[in-house]
Amino acid sequence: MGFTRLRPRRAEPSETDRSEGFSDGVFAVAITLLALDLGRVHAQSGVGDGTLLAALRLYWPTLLAFAASFTFIGVAWTNHHNVFIRVARMSRGLSAANLLLLAGITLVPWATSTLAEALSQHGTHAQQEVLRYAAVLTFGTATWWLLFHTLATHPELLVHPDNAQGFRADRIGTLIGFIGTAIAAAVGFLWSPVAATTLFFALPVFFA
Repeated sequence: MGFTRLRPRRAEPSETDRSEGFSDGVFAVAITLLALDLGRVHAQSGVGDGTLLAALRLYWPTLLAFAASFTFIGVAWTNHHNVFIRVARMSRGLSAANLLLLAGITLVPWATSTLAEALSQHGTHAQQEVLRYAAVLTFGTATWWLLFHTLATHPELLVHPDNAQGFRADRIGTLIGFIGTAIAAAVGFLWSPVAATTLFFALPVFFA
């Protein structure tokens, strides 16, 4: 007596459409949440001459943190798309790596909010917030390494198995992210949090 199999076996790869759609939603929500902190940049009495220009001069570090994180998430979304157009099917390992990557993306608005607030107040705790932001970026870079590693070692998941070589090169390229983030963290902790935020902005521009 035969039975119709209604769902795939535990280890059987699935199509990528659902993962890509879910990922796009996470990126969209994360990049929207960044804008919430822009509410503190507004004209108010007692700040310079009470104009929006005076508020921009006071809160420009907030805008810098926003620009750095917007660029980071935007470049990550673009690179994520470029990765998955080369993926033919999903496996449990690839799904787990992708979910960890998205977890790193969801942490960016939180780290940005605390960093932007610290920078706008010009307090000494901005150094600690730079380290928090750097830790989030380091985690994010590690998740990219894991994603590249999964695809480099499982060419059967790719549209063209030869693309595994490219993912091996991308895996090595994440070292630049680790090193760059560590340098920015050191600059922010030992010298200038604003300079560190500028470096945080430069890193995703490089990876673009």
